Amino acid sequence: MDRNQIDSLLADLPREQGQLLPALHRVQHELGWLPREVFAPVAKHLKITEAQVYGPATYYAEFRISPPPERLVTWCSGPTCRVLGGDKVLRIMEAELGCELGGNSADGKTGLWLGQCNGSCERAPQVWVDGRVVGPLSLADSVRLARRIKAGEDVAPAPQGAVQIESTAVQVKAYHGAAGDDTGGHSASSAGER
Repeated sequence: MDRNQIDSLLADLPREQGQLLPALHRVQHELGWLPREVFAPVAKHLKITEAQVYGPATYYAEFRISPPPERLVTWCSGPTCRVLGGDKVLRIMEAELGCELGGNSADGKTGLWLGQCNGSCERAPQVWVDGRVVGPLSLADSVRLARRIKAGEDVAPAPQGAVQIESTAVQVKAYHGAAGDDTGGHSASSAGER
């Protein structure tokens, strides 16, 4: 994305530093991430330095400075998940998926990113796989889930009442099962997934 495309995308934003976060959100929404090459045109548009763009782009968890992976695992950092073993789930995911929190695997296929509490604490500890809440997870469930993700397997269709996270914990949308679904909102496909 070149300077002209950035200017066009940000045309209605005032050219001032206070518009940096809305500008970064727009660019990320358009591209799916914030490549380093967009920092200079954004800075120029807002009449600030490239360093002033880089700081918030790398500080805030909702901004991505690497391309989105094919499979995204988002680890819930909320207090309930942490108290119920979320830190251990995170360590298992890092080890099994081959990437640290905030990064992607070497092949770029799987990412493990930080998420903020989405309010579904009854499923703690949990992760979100491609936006779908999976939990509560035991340590054994976490190992099995990570291996299924790494193998490219689906983690089962969302059951009735499952929560789908649409974008970086900003918009939450409830999925509803097919009419006549009598599973009571639970999936029997594998342990730990509801």
